[in-house]
Amino acid sequence: MKKIFLMTILMVILAYMGAADAAMMGGVTGSMMGGGTMMGLTNSGGFGMMNGMAGAPVVGDDGTAYIVGFNSTAPANTTPSSNVFQSTISAVTPAGGIETLTLKGMVSRPVIHGNFLVATASLPDFNDYNVVGNFGTSSPAGQSVLYIVNLPMTASSPLPIAVTLDGEFASLPVIANNSIYVVTSDFGNAMMNGSTTFNMMYGNYNFNSTGSSKSYLYIVSFNGTPTKIVLQ
Repeated sequence: MKKIFLMTILMVILAYMGAADAAMMGGVTGSMMGGGTMMGLTNSGGFGMMNGMAGAPVVGDDGTAYIVGFNSTAPANTTPSSNVFQSTISAVTPAGGIETLTLKGMVSRPVIHGNFLVATASLPDFNDYNVVGNFGTSSPAGQSVLYIVNLPMTASSPLPIAVTLDGEFASLPVIANNSIYVVTSDFGNAMMNGSTTFNMMYGNYNFNSTGSSKSYLYIVSFNGTPTKIVLQ
């Protein structure tokens, strides 16, 4: 019954996304949000998963720019975990107001859809989210998340709502055909090949080379129905 209830919540949220007309939900992130600073955009950090041009801001209809950054404390050539990456999503208004959401893991460049910010997180800390559904079969250690943030972001915004996906590393989401498309993989070096920061740290380090490692395409419709296609 609990799983059915949680999936019903997600279906309602995704349906609201399709209509681009949703009300804010309750719950406070506390230390998750902080105003006035842009964390992660330093000499030791990077812009988004791919750095460079892919770190360009995503701009909403109201002119608010959403900028992703992350820092890592992981030693090179070791398997990273969610504890060594800290990501930030900063919402910067045209008037200069800044609100920052801090999440562990590697957060993707977001997509703005109506009153929602949609993104993924690789190597996530599941405590950062209100996880309402599991769209995979792996243990949490082998999963990434697809999550939704209500807009506008404020200091009292609720925890992001998330579903778990098989594959530790997730692409940025693409919204098309009334669905959300995400590619995930257990192969970190293949998934993050375009990330300057990731490549400097790990080079050609062979992540999850065992025969059980897989890559997937997820298609999540706005009614909450997931399709998972094994790519390899």
